[in-house]
Amino acid sequence: MHATIHQFRSPLGTHDLGEGALGAATLTQLGGQAGAVVTFWPDAAAAGEAASRQPAGTTWLDTGVYRVADVHPASDAAAYAQITWFDGPRGADQSAAEQRAGRERIWPAVRGIEGVGTTYALIAEDRSLVIVGFTASLATVEAVQEAIMATELLPGEDPALLPGADRVDLHRVLHAHLPAPAGAR
Repeated sequence: MHATIHQFRSPLGTHDLGEGALGAATLTQLGGQAGAVVTFWPDAAAAGEAASRQPAGTTWLDTGVYRVADVHPASDAAAYAQITWFDGPRGADQSAAEQRAGRERIWPAVRGIEGVGTTYALIAEDRSLVIVGFTASLATVEAVQEAIMATELLPGEDPALLPGADRVDLHRVLHAHLPAPAGAR
């Protein structure tokens, strides 16, 4: 499965940027006019084609195409979404270290928190990583952040390969119809 993220400025209605999408979420930043439409596609070709579509009436800022590397299913909670950006290019060692941290340390620390929804790890060609995590409330977002900060590195984790996120955006979910996680590869 692949995904596109179209970032925008100004109010936006609910849509999925094209037919053939497996699911989509329209997000708007808290305290701002920016947002993102995250759309899931069955393959790289469909995602690449969708990346060029930008419906009229909105100021589009940036578009990225990503492979869905991991899906961590939890509840159907989708009132808020946090997008965590790890900008590229990134080397293979750093990318592997970040993915391992997500799967083996961070997800186990947060998956049991009440209100945690599905989380998607998305990787671009340059190995930039984007984590899109859905939650039921702002309190859940805060609990997740606290749990992550309380984790200790696993044996073999190199802190030099884990410099942290480049930015974190917090969004209200305007619309979400998320795909079943079985399509992740």
